[in-house]
Amino acid sequence: MEAKVREEALRCLQDKKPKLLEFTLDEESADGIGVLCGGKVKIFVEPILADPVLYIFGGGHIAVPLAQFAKSLEFGTVVIDDREQFANKERFPLASEVKLGDFISITRPIEFRENDCAIIITRGHEHDEAVLKEILSKGRMPSYVGMIGSREKIATTFSHLKQQGVSQQLLARVKAPIGLDIGARTPAEIAISIMAEIVAHRYGKLPEQKV
Repeated sequence: MEAKVREEALRCLQDKKPKLLEFTLDEESADGIGVLCGGKVKIFVEPILADPVLYIFGGGHIAVPLAQFAKSLEFGTVVIDDREQFANKERFPLASEVKLGDFISITRPIEFRENDCAIIITRGHEHDEAVLKEILSKGRMPSYVGMIGSREKIATTFSHLKQQGVSQQLLARVKAPIGLDIGARTPAEIAISIMAEIVAHRYGKLPEQKV
Protein backbone atom coordinates (compact mmCIF):
# COMPACT_ATOMS: atom_id res chain seq x y z
CA MET A 1 0.00 0.00 0.00
CA GLU A 2 2.85 2.40 0.84
CA ALA A 3 4.25 2.00 -2.65
CA LYS A 4 0.86 2.78 -4.20
CA VAL A 5 0.42 5.85 -1.99
CA ARG A 6 3.86 7.10 -3.00
CA GLU A 7 3.02 6.57 -6.67
CA GLU A 8 -0.24 8.51 -6.34
CA ALA A 9 1.47 11.25 -4.32
CA LEU A 10 3.98 11.82 -7.11
CA ARG A 11 1.10 11.99 -9.56
CA CYS A 12 -0.60 14.60 -7.37
CA LEU A 13 2.54 16.74 -7.47
CA GLN A 14 2.44 16.61 -11.27
CA ASP A 15 -1.31 17.31 -11.48
CA LYS A 16 -1.20 19.90 -8.65
CA LYS A 17 -4.51 18.54 -7.35
CA PRO A 18 -5.45 16.74 -4.10
CA LYS A 19 -6.85 13.24 -4.24
CA LEU A 20 -8.69 10.84 -1.93
CA LEU A 21 -7.24 7.31 -2.22
CA GLU A 22 -9.18 4.21 -1.27
CA PHE A 23 -7.65 0.74 -0.83
CA THR A 24 -9.23 -2.64 -0.14
CA LEU A 25 -6.80 -4.74 1.90
CA ASP A 26 -7.43 -8.21 0.52
CA GLU A 27 -6.45 -10.41 -2.39
CA GLU A 28 -9.82 -11.58 -3.68
CA SER A 29 -11.96 -8.49 -4.42
CA ALA A 30 -11.76 -6.70 -7.74
CA ASP A 31 -10.19 -3.62 -6.18
CA GLY A 32 -7.96 -5.48 -3.72
CA ILE A 33 -4.26 -4.70 -3.59
CA GLY A 34 -2.98 -8.17 -2.80
CA VAL A 35 -2.58 -8.07 0.99
CA LEU A 36 -4.25 -10.11 3.73
CA CYS A 37 -4.93 -7.44 6.38
CA GLY A 38 -8.61 -7.07 5.56
CA GLY A 39 -10.73 -3.94 5.67
CA LYS A 40 -10.51 -0.68 3.75
CA VAL A 41 -8.22 2.34 4.01
CA LYS A 42 -8.81 5.91 2.86
CA ILE A 43 -5.89 8.31 2.52
CA PHE A 44 -6.09 11.97 1.54
CA VAL A 45 -3.11 13.22 -0.47
CA GLU A 46 -2.57 16.93 -1.03
CA PRO A 47 0.39 18.50 -2.85
CA ILE A 48 2.23 21.27 -0.98
CA LEU A 49 3.73 23.51 -3.63
CA ALA A 50 5.90 26.58 -3.31
CA ASP A 51 4.13 29.83 -4.13
CA PRO A 52 4.58 30.74 -7.79
CA VAL A 53 6.83 33.66 -8.65
CA LEU A 54 5.76 36.37 -11.09
CA TYR A 55 8.73 37.88 -12.90
CA ILE A 56 7.94 41.34 -14.24
CA PHE A 57 10.47 42.51 -16.82
CA GLY A 58 10.04 46.26 -16.90
CA GLY A 59 9.16 48.55 -14.02
CA GLY A 60 6.96 51.04 -15.87
CA HIS A 61 3.44 52.25 -15.19
CA ILE A 62 1.75 48.85 -15.69
CA ALA A 63 4.21 47.06 -13.40
CA VAL A 64 3.11 48.99 -10.30
CA PRO A 65 -0.51 47.70 -10.16
CA LEU A 66 0.69 44.31 -11.46
CA ALA A 67 2.91 43.85 -8.42
CA GLN A 68 0.04 44.86 -6.13
CA PHE A 69 -2.47 42.46 -7.71
CA ALA A 70 0.09 39.64 -7.80
CA LYS A 71 0.67 40.01 -4.06
CA SER A 72 -3.10 39.70 -3.46
CA LEU A 73 -3.09 36.49 -5.51
CA GLU A 74 -0.23 35.05 -3.40
CA PHE A 75 2.51 35.33 -6.00
CA GLY A 76 6.05 36.11 -5.07
CA THR A 77 7.02 39.05 -7.28
CA VAL A 78 10.36 39.93 -8.84
CA VAL A 79 10.56 43.25 -10.71
CA ILE A 80 13.46 43.80 -13.11
CA ASP A 81 14.49 47.03 -14.82
CA ASP A 82 17.72 48.69 -15.95
CA ARG A 83 16.73 52.16 -14.69
CA GLU A 84 17.19 53.01 -11.03
CA GLN A 85 14.08 55.23 -10.90
CA PHE A 86 11.97 52.24 -12.01
CA ALA A 87 13.72 49.51 -10.01
CA ASN A 88 13.60 50.34 -6.32
CA LYS A 89 11.74 49.23 -3.20
CA GLU A 90 10.05 52.59 -2.77
CA ARG A 91 8.26 52.09 -6.08
CA PHE A 92 7.50 48.42 -5.41
CA PRO A 93 7.09 47.99 -1.63
CA LEU A 94 5.10 44.74 -2.01
CA ALA A 95 7.57 43.05 -4.38
CA SER A 96 9.55 40.10 -3.02
CA GLU A 97 12.60 41.39 -4.86
CA VAL A 98 13.55 44.29 -7.11
CA LYS A 99 16.55 43.86 -9.41
CA LEU A 100 18.40 46.71 -11.09
CA GLY A 101 20.66 46.01 -14.04
CA ASP A 102 20.96 44.82 -17.60
CA PHE A 103 17.97 42.69 -18.56
CA ILE A 104 19.97 39.86 -20.13
CA SER A 105 22.56 39.71 -17.35
CA ILE A 106 19.76 39.34 -14.81
CA THR A 107 17.60 36.96 -16.86
CA ARG A 108 20.35 34.53 -17.87
CA PRO A 109 21.02 32.97 -14.43
CA ILE A 110 17.34 32.72 -13.42
CA GLU A 111 16.20 29.14 -12.88
CA PHE A 112 12.45 29.21 -13.48
CA ARG A 113 10.18 26.73 -11.77
CA GLU A 114 7.31 25.04 -13.53
CA ASN A 115 4.60 27.17 -11.86
CA ASP A 116 6.36 30.53 -12.33
CA CYS A 117 5.12 33.25 -14.70
CA ALA A 118 6.99 35.86 -16.74
CA ILE A 119 5.58 39.16 -17.99
CA ILE A 120 7.59 41.15 -20.52
CA ILE A 121 6.70 44.85 -20.47
CA THR A 122 10.02 46.64 -20.88
CA ARG A 123 10.30 50.15 -22.26
CA GLY A 124 11.21 49.14 -25.79
CA HIS A 125 10.93 46.60 -28.58
CA GLU A 126 14.60 45.60 -28.47
CA HIS A 127 14.56 44.80 -24.75
CA ASP A 128 11.30 42.83 -25.07
CA GLU A 129 12.75 40.72 -27.87
CA ALA A 130 16.02 40.10 -26.05
CA VAL A 131 14.29 39.04 -22.82
CA LEU A 132 11.84 36.79 -24.67
CA LYS A 133 14.68 35.09 -26.57
CA GLU A 134 16.54 34.46 -23.31
CA ILE A 135 13.45 32.98 -21.62
CA LEU A 136 12.66 30.73 -24.59
CA SER A 137 16.23 29.39 -24.53
CA LYS A 138 15.78 27.99 -21.02
CA GLY A 139 15.65 24.25 -20.48
CA ARG A 140 12.75 24.87 -18.10
CA MET A 141 10.51 27.79 -18.94
CA PRO A 142 7.86 29.46 -16.79
CA SER A 143 4.42 27.94 -17.30
CA TYR A 144 3.15 31.33 -18.47
CA VAL A 145 5.08 33.78 -20.65
CA GLY A 146 3.33 36.93 -21.83
CA MET A 147 4.59 39.91 -23.84
CA ILE A 148 2.90 43.27 -24.31
CA GLY A 149 2.68 45.03 -27.67
CA SER A 150 0.64 45.61 -30.78
CA ARG A 151 -0.02 42.71 -33.13
CA GLU A 152 2.34 44.30 -35.64
CA LYS A 153 5.16 44.55 -33.10
CA ILE A 154 4.58 40.99 -31.94
CA ALA A 155 4.59 39.66 -35.50
CA THR A 156 7.88 41.47 -36.14
CA THR A 157 9.41 40.12 -32.93
CA PHE A 158 8.34 36.56 -33.66
CA SER A 159 9.68 36.84 -37.21
CA HIS A 160 13.08 37.98 -35.91
CA LEU A 161 13.21 35.14 -33.41
CA LYS A 162 12.28 32.55 -36.04
CA GLN A 163 15.14 33.82 -38.19
CA GLN A 164 17.42 33.23 -35.19
CA GLY A 165 16.28 29.63 -34.88
CA VAL A 166 13.51 29.86 -32.28
CA SER A 167 10.88 27.26 -33.12
CA GLN A 168 7.25 28.02 -33.80
CA GLN A 169 6.35 25.52 -31.08
CA LEU A 170 8.11 27.66 -28.48
CA LEU A 171 6.63 30.89 -29.80
CA ALA A 172 3.17 29.35 -29.58
CA ARG A 173 3.60 29.23 -25.81
CA VAL A 174 3.89 33.01 -25.58
CA LYS A 175 0.70 34.90 -24.76
CA ALA A 176 0.86 37.93 -27.03
CA PRO A 177 -0.76 40.38 -27.07
CA ILE A 178 -0.76 39.87 -23.32
CA GLY A 179 -3.93 39.90 -21.21
CA LEU A 180 -7.58 39.04 -21.73
CA ASP A 181 -9.54 41.37 -23.99
CA ILE A 182 -11.67 43.28 -21.48
CA GLY A 183 -11.35 46.66 -23.17
CA ALA A 184 -8.64 47.73 -20.71
CA ARG A 185 -7.17 51.22 -21.14
CA THR A 186 -5.59 52.42 -17.90
CA PRO A 187 -2.47 50.80 -16.37
CA ALA A 188 -4.57 49.27 -13.58
CA GLU A 189 -7.11 47.86 -16.05
CA ILE A 190 -4.33 46.39 -18.20
CA ALA A 191 -2.79 44.84 -15.09
CA ILE A 192 -6.17 43.29 -14.22
CA SER A 193 -6.46 41.83 -17.74
CA ILE A 194 -2.98 40.31 -17.42
CA MET A 195 -3.61 38.77 -14.01
CA ALA A 196 -7.00 37.46 -15.21
CA GLU A 197 -5.22 35.71 -18.08
CA ILE A 198 -2.70 34.20 -15.67
CA VAL A 199 -5.49 32.89 -13.43
CA ALA A 200 -7.31 31.45 -16.47
CA HIS A 201 -4.04 29.84 -17.58
CA ARG A 202 -3.50 28.34 -14.13
CA TYR A 203 -6.87 26.58 -14.26
CA GLY A 204 -6.68 25.51 -17.91
CA LYS A 205 -9.31 27.95 -19.16
CA LEU A 206 -7.33 29.50 -22.02
CA PRO A 207 -7.66 28.30 -25.62
CA GLU A 208 -4.55 27.23 -27.50
CA GLN A 209 -2.77 30.12 -29.19
CA LYS A 210 -1.77 29.96 -32.83
CA VAL A 211 1.33 31.65 -34.22
